[in-house]
Amino acid sequence: MNKYKKIVLIKGFEVMDDYHFRTIKSLLRKELNLTKKMQDDYDRIQISDLMEDTFPKDAGLDKLIEVCQSIKELGDLVQKLKTEKAKVKPKNTQEKKKQETNPATPTSTTSNILASDGGETSTAQKRRNVDKEKTGVKKTKRSEGPDHLPCPGEGTARCQSPGLLVSSSAPSNTSLAKNPNQSTIRGAVLIKDPMIVMVLNATDPFEYESSEHGVKNMFHATVATVDQYFHVKVFNINLKDKFTKENVIIISNYFKLKGTLDINEVSSVMEAGPGQKIEVPNKVIRNANQTPKISDIHKYAAGALVYGLFTLHMKKVNPKNTVYEIKDDTGNIEVIGNGKWYNINCEEGDKLRLFCFQLKTIDKQPKLVCGEHSFIKTLGRGNIPKEPSKEEGHQQGPKEVMVLKVTEPFTYDLIKDLWMFHATVATETEFFRVKVFDLTLKDKFIPKKIISISDYFGANGFLEIHKAACVSDVNVNQTMVISNALKQRANATPKIKDLFSQTKGTYVNGEFMVFTKTERNNFIYYGIEDDTGKMEVVVYGRLTSIKCEPGNKLRLVCFELSSSEDTWQLKSVRHSYMQVINVKKKLHQH
Repeated sequence: MNKYKKIVLIKGFEVMDDYHFRTIKSLLRKELNLTKKMQDDYDRIQISDLMEDTFPKDAGLDKLIEVCQSIKELGDLVQKLKTEKAKVKPKNTQEKKKQETNPATPTSTTSNILASDGGETSTAQKRRNVDKEKTGVKKTKRSEGPDHLPCPGEGTARCQSPGLLVSSSAPSNTSLAKNPNQSTIRGAVLIKDPMIVMVLNATDPFEYESSEHGVKNMFHATVATVDQYFHVKVFNINLKDKFTKENVIIISNYFKLKGTLDINEVSSVMEAGPGQKIEVPNKVIRNANQTPKISDIHKYAAGALVYGLFTLHMKKVNPKNTVYEIKDDTGNIEVIGNGKWYNINCEEGDKLRLFCFQLKTIDKQPKLVCGEHSFIKTLGRGNIPKEPSKEEGHQQGPKEVMVLKVTEPFTYDLIKDLWMFHATVATETEFFRVKVFDLTLKDKFIPKKIISISDYFGANGFLEIHKAACVSDVNVNQTMVISNALKQRANATPKIKDLFSQTKGTYVNGEFMVFTKTERNNFIYYGIEDDTGKMEVVVYGRLTSIKCEPGNKLRLVCFELSSSEDTWQLKSVRHSYMQVINVKKKLHQH
């Protein structure tokens, strides 16, 4: 059974491109009892595990051959699967006896599953019975140079075995072999064909220590095509400028292992031309940015790589490693850090963004363990922003946010009868001011509700939403943990003395006490104060009809910081909103 499963996984699923793998999942959906989420999320290892459980006789090899036969482009793969299947069963009793007396001789060319990069599961295709003449040809070919490629993740360092040779007649997708003395990631597949992707995000470059090649530099990125996303390890930091958000690039000569792409010194990364731009669907971007639930991580197959933003629940520093316990509303799991990730500066309640951590079973418990290429970004309490985050220009998104605060709809243009409302929203690490110009979205903007926004515009410190289609509901079970500190910061009123040091043109929200009122030339001037100073608020037009007297509080939204002669002012603009809070009435009620 194990030999059959190796063929299904290594010779079948691992050599398929992503489109055909998704096709196979669709065709086997009913027989494997796949839910829609399983069909979308399950990787090659998880599907092979299901095949093994569903078809115990041969781990689903016959079923895979049967399904592949219905796909014209997989004709060559069908023949290879049949050939590998024939190798599993000894041809005659004499051969069987020979294998039994010499257990070191495998029954097929399928190699064992090995581990590298801190335990990443991978494969090696061993070459055997190569006579001296053929070996000489390979060595000569390798010495010519052009056909030899560096090991994934090791820049231009040359691999030490002819088993890693990629000949000029090799297909575009070439499995790389490895002998026991090599140091590269085993089982990586070279993809020569170009692929157009959009960059979704990228980390800063960081140092990692290779056990055989010393200290190197790399960074992580996430990219997407029109129908799927990939986590990427980039070992050539000169490419950092190419990996900027929403940049469309063409990659080729890269390596692929377990769905993760490796880009090194010989990989090609080019800017896409005007006719090569792509639009990545919001669903793909949302899936790429989503953090898996910890209860789901517990169900992953051993060796799976995990990425995501998690809340630190507890930290325990041991002599040789540090245990970071992360937690969400579905459960908890331990993250094991050593080396660079031993006792990092973080405390309970901080956010840890994990990159490339591997799921392992230790003491019969699943744990996330760091490897050579792992990376942690800490988002601590000290990183809570004091100001709303700003984005400029058209933003494709999507961005999942929680609604914190909403104003009532109001008319901002009386002549054209144009309406809008303001909102404050937040992710787990930052908050935003939002202008909404479609009143049908009022039902979406409910405090504590999690929504997804896309196709919006960033301007003057606000996110602007103009169409109902820009906002959608998220999974009903989706949760978002917004710290009290971030909520307080998002809803805080700035001190007047701090406004004096702000740049003119900054837009201000807040609640201020009114101590004077003057009407002059169709304008109303309010004096506001707090325990740090005084300032003037100037309103005109529609806002002059709002009745406010000294002793009341004014709630201001989207007022522009300006100055007149020697006086600092907050003046109303086209999209300003103002609400009176009657303090005296509130006190009387209490």
